[in-house]
Amino acid sequence: MIEKENFYRLLSIDAWRYDGGWTWNNGYPLEEDIYIAPDAATPRRVFRMLRNSYLSEQSKGRVRLEDDGYNLVIEDRNTGEPIFALEPQWGRV
Repeated sequence: MIEKENFYRLLSIDAWRYDGGWTWNNGYPLEEDIYIAPDAATPRRVFRMLRNSYLSEQSKGRVRLEDDGYNLVIEDRNTGEPIFALEPQWGRV
């Protein structure tokens, strides 16, 4: 059975540097209804999926996947700047 929290919306993140970290200014929807199986929610698999459309091959080793307690956030590994976020679609049936 497919759990509804396994569906995500991909957001492009506009962020500002703030007090040594980053704060989101806005998120722009890029894609809806992305299904990620619970056993496939590893950074390597998520990045492979995103490299088909949104991340370049040059992003290998330059990004990391962080769970902020709500979203799965793709960040620049060196600066911590959020680039994309996978937002759970809780209401998805």
